[in-house]
Amino acid sequence: MRMGSVPIVDADAAGTPASGPDAGSGPAVLPGPREPEVPTPAPAASVQDEASMSPATPTAGATPLIPPAAGTPRAGTPPARTAPGRGRRRRGLVTWAAAWGRAAFGWVRVHARQVLLVAVGIAVAGGGVMRFATPSHLWLDESLTVAIANRPVPDVLHALRHDGSPPLYYLLLHLWIAVFGDGDVAVRALSGVLSLITLPVAWLAGRRVGRTAFGAGNAGSDAPTWVALATLLMFACSPYAIRYGSETRMYSLVVLLVLVFGFAVVRALERSSPLRLAMLTLATAALVYTHYWTFLVIFTVAAFLLLQARRRPYYRRVTLRAFGAMAASAVLFAPWMPSFLFQMLHTGTPWAPKVQAQVLLDTVFDWAGPQSTGALLGVVLLGGALIGLTARPGGGRELAVKVTGRVPGRYLAAIWLLPLVLAYFVNMFGGSAYAERYTGIALPACLLLASLGIAVLPGTRVRAIVLAVAVFSGLVGGWQLTRTERTQAGEIAGRIVALARPGDVVAYCPDQLGPAVHRALARHGPLTVREIVYADTSGPALVDWVDYADRMKRANGTTFAAEVNQLAGPDHAVLLVRADGYRFLEGACAVLSDQLSALRDRTVQVERRNLYEGASLERFSTLR
Repeated sequence: MRMGSVPIVDADAAGTPASGPDAGSGPAVLPGPREPEVPTPAPAASVQDEASMSPATPTAGATPLIPPAAGTPRAGTPPARTAPGRGRRRRGLVTWAAAWGRAAFGWVRVHARQVLLVAVGIAVAGGGVMRFATPSHLWLDESLTVAIANRPVPDVLHALRHDGSPPLYYLLLHLWIAVFGDGDVAVRALSGVLSLITLPVAWLAGRRVGRTAFGAGNAGSDAPTWVALATLLMFACSPYAIRYGSETRMYSLVVLLVLVFGFAVVRALERSSPLRLAMLTLATAALVYTHYWTFLVIFTVAAFLLLQARRRPYYRRVTLRAFGAMAASAVLFAPWMPSFLFQMLHTGTPWAPKVQAQVLLDTVFDWAGPQSTGALLGVVLLGGALIGLTARPGGGRELAVKVTGRVPGRYLAAIWLLPLVLAYFVNMFGGSAYAERYTGIALPACLLLASLGIAVLPGTRVRAIVLAVAVFSGLVGGWQLTRTERTQAGEIAGRIVALARPGDVVAYCPDQLGPAVHRALARHGPLTVREIVYADTSGPALVDWVDYADRMKRANGTTFAAEVNQLAGPDHAVLLVRADGYRFLEGACAVLSDQLSALRDRTVQVERRNLYEGASLERFSTLR
């Protein structure tokens, strides 16, 4: 059976021998490490012969031709004395350390399974704790999400119409807040819990990929265990998963649902029973109700099913049934369709610039985290993915490579790369944002493919070393991300509370600074200041994204400065929360500051720092 005829599911791939055409013909063989050649020693001459043949041997009464080496005592010189017992103690210490090392190594070899389980448990626990350990205040997107979810359900749906997001995560968060409250730790815990639920699902997905690879003859019999273990560790220690497992947004739910959707597709292809098809319909609907980028994954899988139905007549019935089950999710999405169409016409992502094609490679390193550890993990991911796509064990310590790809690596690579390519073209020609946080739709396929590549590597020791490098770099990167302050909202709010008198005016320019600072102010107690937002009448708690670019272009800083000055009057100060560089404002906030400074004395209270959401605070005095 050739590779082109191996189906995606185990039922059709089972029984494929490892020595079929894919295994024996075509692929190049990468040579493994050779044993070092041990030189054969020449026969040793006797000491007596060497002494008689050596020209440096002095005769009686002759002066030696070769002087003694430095430090060698001359004849008649007494030997140097050493401290009594020091040499014996040093030799004893070295002997004891060597014996202890041999004993420890032997114990580890005997208890290797237990040591591995403990190490895996520590790594998974460390990654899990990091999802709940961020000290940062909520930034714009998180504050917006909580402000929307904390409203009555009809108001949630109306607010989302102006926000541009689908409702599933917001409704879940609405129920979560009703039980656990709306504190920073409480609202972030939902994403952390969803991220932890992903881990057992990832383990099961890894076992399924390993079984499929083994059934297709492209991995060893231990592949299910190794792929499952590697996948579990990759998800637990992924900087992306840690970062967004500690953020009040829907990205952890997206990653979980992509895995569930994958399971639903595979099970529907194995046996298209009504229950399995219904589960596929529900999983598809849950995806599109969570984030609109998931349409890219759904379109990729739907195109694959139609292609399989055309190429393989014997496979046509099950693939068309699975395609029909996915299409049936449109019925469940129909109630949201009017809001969806309104969002597509009026909201979008006006803050996002166009990206270059290099972003497809940058995405992997963005997933891998910051600095040098991120670069190291990115190399592991890309290298593992390449091996998982093209290689299988070739016998001994060799890998057999097939450049056109193997099963299931080809399918995983397609689900990883094609949605990102589609997102790139949508950004270039449709104006939609390409943001790193949105790319979680492709993360599961990439991590599964890299885990398969690690499982294909020859030798347990090599696999363990690569996994250890991935775990270490992932945890370091995740710790850096989770401990980094994301916004200056808390710092600015604290300064406003210290400075402001009742009735003072807090102005926000741009409006996107309002939600985080407003929430941080509200956490200090009842508000005694008045708030006003640049070019936005919805108030500081929300951002109205409807026709955002046009509204920003129509507004100007001079008009808003006069409005702020009039609102404050002569008896109250103005506190301006400001950040330049936002799209479509074109220096409006700088003009606003200059106009107010012409009327009032200006002092900078908080300098803008280089954070994900940095801002400054300026105080303009009263007129008296």
